[in-house]
Amino acid sequence: MVRITSEIVENAPQFTNAIKDRELSLRSYKFPAIENMGCTLDQFDTIDLSDNEIRKLDGFPMLKRLKSLILTNNKIARIAEDLGQHLPNLLTLILTSNYLSDLKDLDPLSSCEKLNFLSLLHCPVTMRANYRLYVISRVASLRFLDYRRVTQAERKLARSMFKRLPALSNSVNNVKAPYQKANANRVENSVPAAGIVKTFIPGAPINSNNLLPPGTEPTRSSNEQIHLGESKENNAPTLNTSVENDQTESTKSDTLVVSSADTPMPPPSTPVTTGNKRPVASSQDLFAIQEAIKRARTMDEVERLHQLLSSGQFAGFAAQWQKQLRQQQQQKSSQ
Repeated sequence: MVRITSEIVENAPQFTNAIKDRELSLRSYKFPAIENMGCTLDQFDTIDLSDNEIRKLDGFPMLKRLKSLILTNNKIARIAEDLGQHLPNLLTLILTSNYLSDLKDLDPLSSCEKLNFLSLLHCPVTMRANYRLYVISRVASLRFLDYRRVTQAERKLARSMFKRLPALSNSVNNVKAPYQKANANRVENSVPAAGIVKTFIPGAPINSNNLLPPGTEPTRSSNEQIHLGESKENNAPTLNTSVENDQTESTKSDTLVVSSADTPMPPPSTPVTTGNKRPVASSQDLFAIQEAIKRARTMDEVERLHQLLSSGQFAGFAAQWQKQLRQQQQQKSSQ
């Protein structure tokens, strides 16, 4: 397995290309990863890493001079989140014939604030619905995508279709936060104090929090001692049976109370209504409406989903959307 080293960089072809940029060619070395790029000393405008076996676009130090990066015919399936921070002046990125498959895999490209030319030809992601509009919405500075000029009409359509997606992640966190805080409080309250063990005391109220230190035996109440004494003297099994039944019922009730306090309740899968309050949308609903916008095929459907999202009344959308998907799959299978 060949790795990028200072010796390879020093012996690799270095020249001035047709547009008078200083270029470094690292083609066809079968590199599995990008590493040790600091040995280039930031002396190149263009770096060509085509025909290798790179799987993730990362590993760059701060290279302020680099303007063009060519990675044709690799195995790239992921892009580093901080790519734009390490390559602040990147203008051209060629990712033709790679393994990028999901639209979300392209989100890190938004960190490249000066990116003008991008090629994703022959990548699986180009087959996704609304792929071109999604990329345009993510990279505002883009001028050419797949060697086609980005028009103003496409920019306007991309903004209207995906303008609310960046805020969805924050909305999901806002929905999850109350449930996580409630669960943390339940767990904290359910932990007993150090050196204290919960013990059932016969005759005590069911909901009382009677705590005894370890090694201390509970005392019976005076009424119970009287009943037990009478039952022993008169050999009356009915009284013993009644006391045992009372103890069994009390034990069951106390067990239920302790278990409900010790076990944190999970967040409800469906919206919960209290009084006249509106149902609260869950994180599943937010993810479902986000995916529905991505898969929308008409502008009418996109506008309808945006109106639903703006109103905030999309609780239960995930269940309805999953039901609709199942119906579509059944129709396809029947055909």
